[in-house]
Amino acid sequence: MFDIYADFSRFYDIYVGGWLEDLPFYIDYARGLRTPILEVGAGSGRLTIPFARAGYSVVAVDISASMLAILKSRLVREAEDVRKRVEIVEADAETLELGNKYELIIVPFFTFNYFLTSQAQKTALKRLAQHLTDSGTILLDVFIPFSRIKECSPEPVLRVDAVEAETGNKIRGWNIYSMDLERQIECRRHIFEITEPNGTVSKKEFITKRRYTFRPELEQLFLDKGFSVESVFSDYDKKKAKSDSERLVYVLRRR
Repeated sequence: MFDIYADFSRFYDIYVGGWLEDLPFYIDYARGLRTPILEVGAGSGRLTIPFARAGYSVVAVDISASMLAILKSRLVREAEDVRKRVEIVEADAETLELGNKYELIIVPFFTFNYFLTSQAQKTALKRLAQHLTDSGTILLDVFIPFSRIKECSPEPVLRVDAVEAETGNKIRGWNIYSMDLERQIECRRHIFEITEPNGTVSKKEFITKRRYTFRPELEQLFLDKGFSVESVFSDYDKKKAKSDSERLVYVLRRR
């Protein structure tokens, strides 16, 4: 399977840092589960490992072999009981077939925005529905970049300025954004500058794309695929979403 995130995985953890503001939100919905958590878009284990440390079993699904390789390398440093709680599955959410149903499915950190067409979104939702118990819950967050839709600056935006603990390399990273308003695609050109302790400097550039979907279209899509919207928040502290909220956190259940 072609790994479209192979370039990004090298920098992902330092790009995201230790961001875990969403973890308490997911833990709140995970209490009392009788099945593992199905985490679609697990990546390098930002949430997977904290879930397992907290005593939850997790089926960690991602399309990226390189991201999951990082998760595996992190897991080997964990206690045996933590390792046993994690099942890693390399799979495309559009063709996912695990043969099990789950009481809680999470699609975190804007994973849903990486389905770049309406058809891809529909297919992924159909697969998620097949893996959800009758009384189960899907937690899914998305973003709508209203500010960049209105005005997208061509100037680079500094996103990373840090030192890798493992290598001592200084990493600086910029994003240059462009918008395809017709296709509702946000394109990010990533530029990373790596300075090694001996002073050697190298650069890596690549592009990632995300699709934004406005609320009426998105919520109709949920309805069409058999879900009801129980709640929609503007953040993980459960504040009610507004018309201009750039982050939307959905709680979905079967209709």
